Amino acid sequence: MIKKLIFLFIFYLFMSVNFAMAEKKSLSNYLWENRLLIISFEKGDNEVKNSTNEYIKKNQCQFDDRNLKVIFFENYKNSNYQTPSYVNNKFGFWLVGYDGGVKLFSKEISILKNIFSTIDSMPMRKNEMSSKTSKCN
Repeated sequence: MIKKLIFLFIFYLFMSVNFAMAEKKSLSNYLWENRLLIISFEKGDNEVKNSTNEYIKKNQCQFDDRNLKVIFFENYKNSNYQTPSYVNNKFGFWLVGYDGGVKLFSKEISILKNIFSTIDSMPMRKNEMSSKTSKCN
């Protein structure tokens, strides 16, 4: 009887861990659809999250125009997404291109000031700009 209970307990633990991991989405789901700005910070560092959110809010049209999604990794984790290897307990800001490659990295929030010009200098973005008109001011 005890062996059976131990087996059921271990089985339950195994299944719950696998289920939790299976629920997290891979950032590769965004390949060729969106650019990503990955922001990894320590829990309690509200300045990074608040300043970034304020910047996004002020520039939402620019983010949308560039197909740029922002994903936060608080305490280097995100409950919805698998943690990319480059985050690995590291603070910073990563700009990830359509191809999934890291195009820019910084530990400074000032990266936000240059992110649009960096994206606009990329070949795929130049093609986007030539084929459609921006709705942003």
